Amino acid sequence: MKNSPHKNLLQTLLLLCISNVLIFLFATSAIAQTNISGRVTNAANEPLPYASVTNKNTNKAVVTDNNGAFTIAARAGDVIEASIVGYINQQITVNGSEPLSFVLQPGETKLNEVVVVGYNTQSRRNLTSAVATVSGDELNKRVQTNPATLLQGQLPGLQVVQNSGQPGNEGVSLLIRGVGTFSGAGTAPLIIVDGLPGSLSVLNPNDIESVSVLKDAASAAIYGSRGANGVIVIKTKKGKPNSGFSVNYNYSLGIQKATALPDLVTNSARFMELSNEARLNSGLQPLYTQDQIDLYKDATDRVKYPNHNWLNDVFRTATVQNHYLNMTGGAENTNYSLSIGYADQDGVMIGFNEKKYTMDFGLSSRVSKRITIGTNIQMRYSHRLAPENGGTDMFLSTIAQSPLYPPRTADGLWIKRAYPNELGNKNTVAIVAEDAVIRYDDYYAQGNLSLDVDIIDGLKWENRAGMNFDANKYNDFRPVVQTYYYNDLSPAGILDDGTPGLNVGRADNIYTVYYSQLTYKKQLGSHNISALAGFQQEYNGASNIDASRIQFPTNDLRELNAGPADGQTNRGTSSAWAIRSFYGNANYSFEDKYLLGASIRYDGTSRLPKDSRWGLFYSFSGGWRISKENFLKNASWLNDLKIRASWGQLGNQNIGTYPYQATLDNRSYVFGTTVQTGFAASTLVDPSLTWETTRVVDVGLDMTVLNNRLTFTADWFNKYTFDILRASQVPLWLGLNAPTINNGALRNTGFELEAQYRDVIGKNFSWYVGGNIQAYKNKLEEFGKTEIGGNTIREEGHPLDEFFLYQWDGIFQSQEEIDKSPTQPVTPTPGDLKIKDINGDGIINTDDRTYTGGRYPSFQYAINLGASFKGFDFSAQLFGSQGQKIYVNGWGIEPFRQGSLPTTDWLNRWTPENHSTTLPKIYVADSYPAVQNYASTYFLKDASFLRLKNVQLGYTLPASIMSKAGIKNLRVFVSADNVFTASKFPGLDPERTSFSSTYVSYPQNRTITFGASVQF
Repeated sequence: MKNSPHKNLLQTLLLLCISNVLIFLFATSAIAQTNISGRVTNAANEPLPYASVTNKNTNKAVVTDNNGAFTIAARAGDVIEASIVGYINQQITVNGSEPLSFVLQPGETKLNEVVVVGYNTQSRRNLTSAVATVSGDELNKRVQTNPATLLQGQLPGLQVVQNSGQPGNEGVSLLIRGVGTFSGAGTAPLIIVDGLPGSLSVLNPNDIESVSVLKDAASAAIYGSRGANGVIVIKTKKGKPNSGFSVNYNYSLGIQKATALPDLVTNSARFMELSNEARLNSGLQPLYTQDQIDLYKDATDRVKYPNHNWLNDVFRTATVQNHYLNMTGGAENTNYSLSIGYADQDGVMIGFNEKKYTMDFGLSSRVSKRITIGTNIQMRYSHRLAPENGGTDMFLSTIAQSPLYPPRTADGLWIKRAYPNELGNKNTVAIVAEDAVIRYDDYYAQGNLSLDVDIIDGLKWENRAGMNFDANKYNDFRPVVQTYYYNDLSPAGILDDGTPGLNVGRADNIYTVYYSQLTYKKQLGSHNISALAGFQQEYNGASNIDASRIQFPTNDLRELNAGPADGQTNRGTSSAWAIRSFYGNANYSFEDKYLLGASIRYDGTSRLPKDSRWGLFYSFSGGWRISKENFLKNASWLNDLKIRASWGQLGNQNIGTYPYQATLDNRSYVFGTTVQTGFAASTLVDPSLTWETTRVVDVGLDMTVLNNRLTFTADWFNKYTFDILRASQVPLWLGLNAPTINNGALRNTGFELEAQYRDVIGKNFSWYVGGNIQAYKNKLEEFGKTEIGGNTIREEGHPLDEFFLYQWDGIFQSQEEIDKSPTQPVTPTPGDLKIKDINGDGIINTDDRTYTGGRYPSFQYAINLGASFKGFDFSAQLFGSQGQKIYVNGWGIEPFRQGSLPTTDWLNRWTPENHSTTLPKIYVADSYPAVQNYASTYFLKDASFLRLKNVQLGYTLPASIMSKAGIKNLRVFVSADNVFTASKFPGLDPERTSFSSTYVSYPQNRTITFGASVQF
């Protein structure tokens, strides 16, 4: 593999990190810490013993004594925070050596948390919508390069599935409250970064301050046509006013292996015998003679006659490194933050790697009494390597190699097969070694400028202008490589890596957005009013271009111009869309007890006809803080109890750029005796096309009890999507592609529960345990004519894409059993699958396919727990999903697909001597009608699992020691990800995004990480 061209950039970044660290070590070494004393009391001047007092700059913590007194090491400018269960936290900045006096007010710490919502922030106690939040500190208890993976199990209502562990291509699926549509509009939520649409994956996880998930219409309606699938709002870290200057550096090194790999038959003689048996069972001639089998069975020369396990050549122990440097500071009117990150991750499969560079910059300055300006910028550059057809192809091609030969001889010849008559796939080791690897370069930047003007008391004018730019490039060269047969080293043709040549391409996307709004907040006695109104304009332009040449004269010249012009191809296109919006929001509370909220948005989109392109979306919500009522004021165990409800509707218009216009496609036609190039319409259009609409009802409860130790949240929702944008069901004889129309309706209903308990025991020990559970079900309420796929069905009254399968009813043990059973669709023999006669007519046919559960999880759940004792901290997370099933077939789960190795499970196959009831007789899976001609529950596997997702142990060194080196804080930790998985899914990892797929795919990673974080 050739070195990355960005090695010099990495060296420069690392030198910059080291130089900054040295500079600040020197600069701060002279600043001595002193012991600051103080006292913590309540409003009645009563001491608060066992209160936690923390130096936020060093993370050093102490506990007050029986008189509420404490002593803590600190220096001028450090922020000291006092906290105790049942009281609101208070912070004081050290200014000299004067004692600190904390007077804590009783209250609802969690309830006073400020939550980032649509275009605004709101106190949690006044929320009337369904919003879940998690802090960046909680997320970063795990170490990952993709922040989307960190959200799993953290936020009820957000379903996170990671499809693989492939570097830079984890295939993370984010769903809020289930699958809401079957249209091309998609199910992905809108991502908001620092107030404007952006990308989650571009961020360095260390830069995230908080993540909020807006789940219902009351919280998401302000985003109108882009909020139907929910909204994820990310706030990045910023500098704090009057906080001084600080530097943080984080480093981690992870060691990764695949979570699970299949156990394959790698004994050559056994493999050959099983192959012959399978071929005879499948009506085929054996591949191997007895003499050939005996050569491997009795061999003493295991170089010439090996038992080779190709998985050991392709899978490896890999490393992942993360560097992160952050510099923050703030004066009275200006604060700033600058961070750079670097991650280098090798894949657990050879040929995969990603190097990722990130930068985040934030600046805010109050330039006058009324005017504040600012900017937020995030950048990412990713250089990724992946073999030609990706992880799944690498995996299946690897197990489609017999153990009779290695990838390469001792003198460097690449091997195709042992014998010419063998079946198999491409030599995956040769693919990587000969650099048949695609290079992906992704340049991404997102940023915004802000101008805020305080017009009068309570009235603010806010302006944001932002842009996202993404440029993706790929370079895919397929070399010419000679291969040989292992038995006699005769030529076997060139390596099967596709058409030799070079393919290159680039895709660019630019998105611009501007909004301007007025925000008003006013307290009038017992009445609290807030409102905003604004205008927003969005534009998105995309383009792509690709080119290729074939039959290069040498593998060493990998530029397009080095290939011959004969046979060259090129293609390219561009597209654009725009949205203009007017929006507003209002919230009202009376006596902090009765709460009302409303949102409205009026969107116009270029994707719909002019007569229907404007859509109105709105929501209404209300809440009642029952705990404020007089009849509960004596309930000392109850800190807060609120019920809330909301109703609203949102839109969706992500269905291509020109679905209502009769576009022309390039077509060839014959004119006389000559083929001419022309243009023709190939797709019908619906000129009355309008918005896809989602209507959501939500009822929720928020409760805090036991002196704020226990918090509990519950939500029930009913999410109904109608006028779904989908292809019309037109007959094939029409001769044109179906138009996009509004037709169909889908309903999701479900609930979410979350609870957490926190407590402090003694002076030094604190702990917490929390969990959440979510469940939903959907039903297709309007669709049209029933559509039956390979193993699913779309029919009104049933879940979307429910499994529709023949029911496997065991293994035929004898001819007598076959004769007494219903007539099967393929004439069976003993050892074949038996299919159940559902309708009892004595014949197995399509009428015996039936609805089969398992398409969606019954529920998903997570448990998060942690504790701290003096300088030690511990955290763990368990994540589970129950009830889902996956339809899997092909390589790995079926024997001898393209000659692939069977798993050791097949040693317990059905034979005349071993009447297995779980596995049929062995067969060749390239075409065995008795098993493969119909989709049955034999291939449907239970994918429920419980996983210890993460466990971490950390230690913060005493500040008294670190201060001598000018270090404010130093923490070291060890962490493990994907520690173990309990599941009935056979052989591999059960977590994947597809409900029907090839059995093998790029696996998840089990990672042990060692790391340190230092603050100067």
